[in-house]
Amino acid sequence: MNNKGQAVLSEYVMIFFVVIAAAVAMTVYIQRGFEARVHDARNFMIDSLTDSGACDTNCVQAAGGNISHEYEPYYAQMLSDVEQNEEKNAGATPSAVNWSIGAVYYRSLNAETKITSTSTQLPPKCANGEC
Repeated sequence: MNNKGQAVLSEYVMIFFVVIAAAVAMTVYIQRGFEARVHDARNFMIDSLTDSGACDTNCVQAAGGNISHEYEPYYAQMLSDVEQNEEKNAGATPSAVNWSIGAVYYRSLNAETKITSTSTQLPPKCANGEC
């Protein structure tokens, strides 16, 4: 009986799974690339409106007083205060049954952690490096 066809089939299956794994791994990069294109297109439209004078004062007022570039979320400032209290107790007491043999050992730990975080977003002008 000829088993060469079965050996070649398993190699094709392995190549198929490698190609699928590569495609799945690339989806993150494809999504980021698409989001970057949308971001750049939005900034281009804002720049073309504000620089060319096509958007008059009524247009700016309708936009809320200022047409700024999209705010990048990583321009945030976060301050955290962390307090930790820990109390450890350990000891031994003689056994109540027989005073001469054995003891009762105990150990306790009481820990408390308090975290206070304040998160503020920097103004949109920080996205251009003006801060």
